[in-house]
Amino acid sequence: MSGAVLIAQVTDCHLPADQRQPYRGINPYQNLKSLLTRLCRIKPDLILATGDLSEDGSPESYRALQDLLRPLGVPVLALPGNHDDAHVLAEIFPGSPVDGIGVSEHGAWKIVRLNSSLPGRPEGHVSETTMEQLEGFLQKHDQCPLIITLHHQPVHIGSPWIDKYALLEPDVFLELIDRSTNVQAVVWGHVHQVFEAERNGTLMLGGPSSAVNGIPGAQKFTPDNIGPASRWLKLKQDKTLLTGVIR
Repeated sequence: MSGAVLIAQVTDCHLPADQRQPYRGINPYQNLKSLLTRLCRIKPDLILATGDLSEDGSPESYRALQDLLRPLGVPVLALPGNHDDAHVLAEIFPGSPVDGIGVSEHGAWKIVRLNSSLPGRPEGHVSETTMEQLEGFLQKHDQCPLIITLHHQPVHIGSPWIDKYALLEPDVFLELIDRSTNVQAVVWGHVHQVFEAERNGTLMLGGPSSAVNGIPGAQKFTPDNIGPASRWLKLKQDKTLLTGVIR
């Protein structure tokens, strides 16, 4: 592994219990299988699954996802999105956060996962309990490089159709990130497009969907022709980070 950790972000799969059921005019199972064929070639060290993994929160959809990811033979770090059932997801992917943070260590790095889902609502929210735990963790781990992951975007990305369903009241979260100079990146799903920006030295990274993606900047969701895609992140031992997209 040459000291680096290679992550493939798989997000917004929108898998229903019925594998024949379409999502936005495509079969999400077939598109995910196509993407996973490409991910197998890059041999990631782990999968970061950042929410909306299911379309209906069903145990069947999570077990199907588990079966599809198993051939990669790597750990899966999951977290819930607004279409997920956080409790069911945590049963099938242990460690997926419900009310609190999930933390894992990867070489010199630590990855922190948050639950930003609000049952029955498309917008995101990070609970007071989770924020307290995150603040305490950041205070105790101010020397190692960190990645913070959640489903909802904490900043507007310039696409009105999804920006109206962003993280609610993001200021407290962003101010905490601003104070934590060792947070190298905040990574999310939800937006069905590639987004990259920088905020006070921290990368802000939105990942594309394994199902279907939208044209950036669109007023309403307009399918892009890029097909299923995935962000990759390489966490280097010198505490630097590289990232790109597999289409």
